Amino acid sequence: MSVRKQVILFGASLGGENFIKHNSQVDVIAFSDNDSSRWGATLAGRPIISPLDIAQHDFDEVIITSQWQDSIKNQLIHELSIPAAKVVIPNKTYLKPAIKPFTHAATLAFAQQSLGIISEFLAKHGIYAMVDSGTALGLVRDGDLIPWDDDIDFAINAKNFDKAVELTAQLLAALPQVPEAHWVATVITLAGEDVCINLDLESNDHETIKDIEISLQKRTERHGRSELDSSAGIFDAPAVHFRTPQPIKYCGYTVYLPDEVESFLTFMYGEWRSPQPNTSLQDYDNRYQQTKADLRSQQVTKRQILSAKN
Repeated sequence: MSVRKQVILFGASLGGENFIKHNSQVDVIAFSDNDSSRWGATLAGRPIISPLDIAQHDFDEVIITSQWQDSIKNQLIHELSIPAAKVVIPNKTYLKPAIKPFTHAATLAFAQQSLGIISEFLAKHGIYAMVDSGTALGLVRDGDLIPWDDDIDFAINAKNFDKAVELTAQLLAALPQVPEAHWVATVITLAGEDVCINLDLESNDHETIKDIEISLQKRTERHGRSELDSSAGIFDAPAVHFRTPQPIKYCGYTVYLPDEVESFLTFMYGEWRSPQPNTSLQDYDNRYQQTKADLRSQQVTKRQILSAKN
């Protein structure tokens, strides 16, 4: 009889919860996190412990489920003396929902409509949200959302982001509706600064429609770079790509791509024309490898916004 591997997940977050759902063959005994306000609480039925307490547990591996992988790996090995062989960075797919919504025809159609409505609603208010990351990749390379992707990414420049937050309740009311699901809007704050709006479609009937995750992320230009603020310094791009949105038609809607989009995709992914379904964050060419965590990464809060209909 085989004994299940005992692991600690570093990063008490949705990524860690998704890892548990994907990996029933391991025994997750605890979460660890640098946010001291989380210590002593639980997530997915597991305790959240201080990194200083990891060594007190009997474990086979510490698996990093946070986006701040480089600084955490350095912390575990060089500050906490965890053997490097016991520190694991998983494939990105293990940190994502098990459901691939865009392989489901009805959900794909709903997602296409939602993407278009968000783009046109914000543009009507003078906010030109550009599709970003994997969404930009799919629209340019494949003409559509990537089947194995699990979310929709938008970028909003810093000068317009607060206005987008103010409009979120109206945006929720403008989104398409379906009886089997409902929209939830959450604003993510990093060190007291709003950096991301999450629009999540939560389904009660996955046969009819699956969950959809949409993020509208704040980008700030600093020293010629466009930084993705929610990453606290990990991800950026040449600012030129986010100064002049480029309109295209997609499923009957006007949506916006980054400027010089092929150059942007090369910066992001390297050889982006060849599909690569299985990647980790370590494969991203635009990732800044932090050896020390930005303190903002330890100050994450969330708040919900209700639809203007409520």
